[in-house]
Amino acid sequence: MTYTAKDYDRALIAPEQVFASPMDIVETESMTPEQKLTVLKHWEANARDLQVASEENMTGPENSRLGEVKKAIIRLRELENLDERSVS
Repeated sequence: MTYTAKDYDRALIAPEQVFASPMDIVETESMTPEQKLTVLKHWEANARDLQVASEENMTGPENSRLGEVKKAIIRLRELENLDERSVS
């Protein structure tokens, strides 16, 4: 699937609503490696928030997918030779 600039903007807010899985971000050719990492970092932050809320019994049945996001970030860094400084 091809993603547009509008999809990228939406993914910065709610990546899980644009992409079926974190690895889909890694595999898309519609974004730069830095954009991919930025979106994954947003997903990671959202997943951490969801995990904390879940631990405090403040969420519904959704799963944070934090493990999947971390694996996708590692894979993207390996493929694109990115480091922490690649995202502001």
